[in-house]
Amino acid sequence: MATGSGIGPCLPHLLSRETPSRLVWSTRDPRATYGDDLVDEILAVQPDPVIWDTTASGKPDLVALAYQVYREFDAEAVICISNKKTTWNIVEQLEMRGIPAYGAIWDS
Repeated sequence: MATGSGIGPCLPHLLSRETPSRLVWSTRDPRATYGDDLVDEILAVQPDPVIWDTTASGKPDLVALAYQVYREFDAEAVICISNKKTTWNIVEQLEMRGIPAYGAIWDS
């Protein structure tokens, strides 16, 4: 799961296709913000990504969205790349449901 520019650190993993994954990316107008080439490249390698355009659809309930995709994909874990507050909230809420969830720890 990524929000906004959090997609950057996710790209090498997504584009390598070495590990099955399903992207959840919530961002403002992805094509206008990041360009058609990047969005098309993601769509070419990701099976059924969830790209949530916050300009068109508003901000989603990220915990609910992560949980839904986790269940649909039968994922082993959720990795969240976002700002500190959002990452900690998503990781905490998913862990409370017994889901392995990981994000940056900002301890250095």
